[in-house]
Amino acid sequence: MLPDQQFSNERPLWHQHILSAAKIAGIAAVISLAGSLAGIVATLTRPLPPVPAAQEGFSKDDMQQLMQGSTYVSAFISLVISILAFYFLFRFSSLAKTGIGNANPAKLTMGLQSLGRYFKIWGIIMFLIIALFVLSSLGSMLGIAFGGK
Repeated sequence: MLPDQQFSNERPLWHQHILSAAKIAGIAAVISLAGSLAGIVATLTRPLPPVPAAQEGFSKDDMQQLMQGSTYVSAFISLVISILAFYFLFRFSSLAKTGIGNANPAKLTMGLQSLGRYFKIWGIIMFLIIALFVLSSLGSMLGIAFGGK
């Protein structure tokens, strides 16, 4: 008998690892969604910081609207990302547990595909963040080089 084989009445070791990951993923998905919702509620209910004095063609009211609008847009984007991540992570959790529990490889495969989509979403988000960071760094260097303050 090979070391990684189990007795016939026990689950294989990789089943146990996937089940453990699925349980943790389900808990993490719920906690992540709850934390995101709490953060959005806190962001939308706290008062905005004081508006600076009017600058270069913007009145104080325009600046206030700009700050409010950017707060709402960022809260909405955060909510969309959070819901997508929750969906794929929770789907992985439930399908993997069902697939292993019922010895259904099709459900396990669908669950693992959901986990793959979850990581693709975070890969795309990380790529966008890095691209925005590079663009903002480039813009600040160009601004300094061409007479900025």
